[in-house]
Amino acid sequence: MDRAQKREQLRQNLLGLIEQNSDGGRLPPERELSERFDVARETLRRCLRELEAEGLLNRKQGAGTFVSGQPVVKRPQLISFSEDMRARGLQPSSELLSTAVVGAGAKLANRLKLMPGSPLVEIRRLRMANDEPMALETVYLAQSRLPNFDPATLKSGSLYELLDKHYGLQIRSAHQQLQATVLTVEEAELLEVPAFSPSLLVERTAYSNKGEVVEYGKSLYRADRYRFEVNVLRDGEEPGLD
Repeated sequence: MDRAQKREQLRQNLLGLIEQNSDGGRLPPERELSERFDVARETLRRCLRELEAEGLLNRKQGAGTFVSGQPVVKRPQLISFSEDMRARGLQPSSELLSTAVVGAGAKLANRLKLMPGSPLVEIRRLRMANDEPMALETVYLAQSRLPNFDPATLKSGSLYELLDKHYGLQIRSAHQQLQATVLTVEEAELLEVPAFSPSLLVERTAYSNKGEVVEYGKSLYRADRYRFEVNVLRDGEEPGLD
């Protein structure tokens, strides 16, 4: 058996192990896999890295190699991350990375329809589902609309629910932009993926039922755990079954 055939056989063996493990299942240690499949450790590691790049595995230093979960399908609905995860039977949580009051630069002032220099509340959170990092989120809100705002309440709650309950700000519509990007070393470390991994960048401007701009935010989603789906129609046609 030549080298290429042996690598392909190793790949198929590893794919078989992946199929046998449920989402999040841990593969045996590298030493055991190397002995089981009679390959060199470096050959095994190379194949594991390739499968990780394809989104099939998640390798955590000091912890082992795990089968990646199936991507979460995100459809264009105006619901919060917490509401979305609960609807999928997942437990949402957040790690509050930082909060600050910043002056609105020209771009943010234009997005939020405020005067340049207006004070904004900046909130950075790591969003998780079943304790697995899913997205990095940065949002900006006009401080004048949030008297006595306590960022600590966002560790376990939904921002949209808090805005509605405490400030009467009901999010009714939003404009979103989606583009592909790559993660920096810091972003990748927080999301527990390799540096420069692909990511989905979503920018959102959200409006209240009164037409006011309430929020401008940017979210970086793990490309191996999120997939966006959009249904489209030709002009003049109504949706129907194929």
